[in-house]
Amino acid sequence: MKIYKINITSPLSRWTYFLGIPLSVGLAVALLFVIFMRDCKEAVVEREVQFSVRAPKSVPVERRVRESFPLRNYVFFEAGSTKIPNRYVTLTKSQALSFREEQLQEVQPKNRALRSVRQMTVYYNILNILGDRMKRSPRTIITLSGASENEPAFGKARAETVKAYLVDVFGIDGSRITAEGRDKPRIPSVVHGATKELALLQAGDRRVDIESSSSELMLQVGGGPHDMLKPVQIVAVVEDPMDSHVIFHVDGAKELLTSWSLEITDEQGKIQRFGPSTRDQESISGNSILGDRSQGDYKVVMLGQTKSGKLVSKESTVHLIRREDLKKEALRFSILFDFDQSKTIASYASFLTDVVTPLIQDSGLVVIHGHTDSIGEEVYNDSLSSQRVTDARSIIERAISSSAKKGITFETFACGGNIQVAPFDNYFPEERFYNRTVIVDIIPH
Repeated sequence: MKIYKINITSPLSRWTYFLGIPLSVGLAVALLFVIFMRDCKEAVVEREVQFSVRAPKSVPVERRVRESFPLRNYVFFEAGSTKIPNRYVTLTKSQALSFREEQLQEVQPKNRALRSVRQMTVYYNILNILGDRMKRSPRTIITLSGASENEPAFGKARAETVKAYLVDVFGIDGSRITAEGRDKPRIPSVVHGATKELALLQAGDRRVDIESSSSELMLQVGGGPHDMLKPVQIVAVVEDPMDSHVIFHVDGAKELLTSWSLEITDEQGKIQRFGPSTRDQESISGNSILGDRSQGDYKVVMLGQTKSGKLVSKESTVHLIRREDLKKEALRFSILFDFDQSKTIASYASFLTDVVTPLIQDSGLVVIHGHTDSIGEEVYNDSLSSQRVTDARSIIERAISSSAKKGITFETFACGGNIQVAPFDNYFPEERFYNRTVIVDIIPH
């Protein structure tokens, strides 16, 4: 092989001098490329995370809310059973004579956990609410569609159990109720090819669906399978409403950080620590930060560690002031989703446009928060709730722009499956179904 001498003025000559031996041009070029790539890699700068804080103008302690609580028109059953589970409220004939839906509309407790129990108590009275409504509207008819894995006859037996309760306890004429069986619901949670968390998904398909074309019973929110039983009106006192929360956004946290935490320091040097978290966004109640103070100025430090081991620190400030005012009543509406439905928010456009938007007052505040259940990956659930919230806001904004309303402000929260702010637990299938939601709070100026 012929050896070429490299001129000392050549860009490659430093390699000959460094190694002390003559090199071929090809080997010199190869070595130069290796070192060049190494130098480029060392020169790459990690993308910085961006830290921001969004605080409410004032922090409400609690709020009186008139809520249209949606009634999910499903009754869930245990595996291998046709018996109505004990968690559902069943009455005797004499108790049914005096039952009225309005009995469930009283003011709820302020405690967040007890409040979710009270809401589920409303749902667990679904058969009694249905019986009461059918008694008051004697021309209404329903279809009960029972489902059981690959056993339509067993599904029908579940539907017959529900029918028997309405007939025997509330005295509903059996000719007004059709019972049928299926191997899976019309809108199943378990779809073809599903392999993950099947036990939880299958629990969501062991149910009886309540269907009707009677407007006295159903609320058409999206057409067809999206119809649900008319909501129950509830007056509630909500402690720590979502718009009392301070939002901490760490853009790139999932991608770049192993975890991050917060140090929040007041004017006297008292430090509060929160975390760790791996999410791009977290919220903390402003009331929790304030404690027994009415207002305060705080320095917020985000401390994180990158996946390469580098420590990261970002700072911001926030001013909080507490507001205690129960004089004005807010309104709450909820949209419910079946499992993994990401596109159906558009089907609720007429509901949001014709029912919700007209109730928004000039200079009012609209708070929209989206949630998912605990099934699935955190990143996917965060994205799913974010898309639903964004779509709901867009629909309402378009409706507002077509009206004479002015001065409306929005606050949005995409909570994903975050159990700290989830409306309900995730133990029973009905709780998971209620957690698949977008909640719209309308707060007057």
